[in-house]
Amino acid sequence: MQLDQNPFFRKAITSWYDSSVACWTLIVMMILVFVIALAGMMVASGEPDFAEHLWFPGLLAFLSGFLVLKIFIRLRIRSKND
Repeated sequence: MQLDQNPFFRKAITSWYDSSVACWTLIVMMILVFVIALAGMMVASGEPDFAEHLWFPGLLAFLSGFLVLKIFIRLRIRSKND
């Protein structure tokens, strides 16, 4: 459901999971996941037995980085609209 661009009330009410505090908490947690995934990539690339499993920490790093970027863009757009 789209929010009305020109609502009758002053400010649109956001859900708790889309609040700024929740978004910043998720960004911090995903940055930690990104760092752990990079450490996993370094371990997997250094050990020949784990080389075939390098895709998993790579995918984890990509997805967490993508999520951080998307949430940061959402927060940026929201701050410009306020």
